[in-house]
Amino acid sequence: MTTLGNAYGPAVLTCTQAPMIGTVPFQLNPDSISISRDVRAVSLGSKKGGSLGTVFKRADPSKISLSDVTIRGMETKPLCDQLLNWMSPGGGRLGQMVGGMLTVRSGGKHEYTNRLPTLTFMWGPPGMGFFYSVMLMSATIKYVRFNAAAVPVRAKVSLQLTEQPNLLGTLPTNPTSGGLPGRGTRTLTEGENLQAVALDDYGSPHAWRDVARANGIEDPLRVRPGQVLYLPHPEELAAEEDR
Repeated sequence: MTTLGNAYGPAVLTCTQAPMIGTVPFQLNPDSISISRDVRAVSLGSKKGGSLGTVFKRADPSKISLSDVTIRGMETKPLCDQLLNWMSPGGGRLGQMVGGMLTVRSGGKHEYTNRLPTLTFMWGPPGMGFFYSVMLMSATIKYVRFNAAAVPVRAKVSLQLTEQPNLLGTLPTNPTSGGLPGRGTRTLTEGENLQAVALDDYGSPHAWRDVARANGIEDPLRVRPGQVLYLPHPEELAAEEDR
């Protein structure tokens, strides 16, 4: 199995939508990642039977397949259950209960219980790794190791994800590539923290939470010198807050 360096942590799926909030880290990274995308197009003919070319209609969302990621430890079963709950409308029993109450209170105008949560899949350094907003469409879980009490302590998981539209895009872009200006990266130096980065780049130390969310950082105290941070455009942060 080929694995990339872990300088930026393990591959992780995260949901920030209540009541489905949760994080599933993969202790051993994917054996492989496959990405496919289909384009809808039509061919234009001519009166003489020749072709005038192909016209683009639309591009379907990318389909992302993660093969043989590993979850291990005493939290194996709860983390696998979290994956399955994300595939239930409303995110499992609790999500269905909360969503049902919201639907009743809104007069039934919004079917919250029919919405799958949007997740964030991250692995690798900003600009060169993977950063996708996705929905989890399929999960195959194989429990491969148990302790003496019959508690699963290791599972092999294969996932099928569908990319969702997001202003952050699939990967950070730079101004020369046609993306939003103002995106970039920053390498932390000795003594720097997320609050300092937020103050320098966004004019407010309170924006550290947005920087942490964009980089999948759960504990802001664990950043270290040499770590590369992805810096979203300020308009992207504002758009995320309005979602």
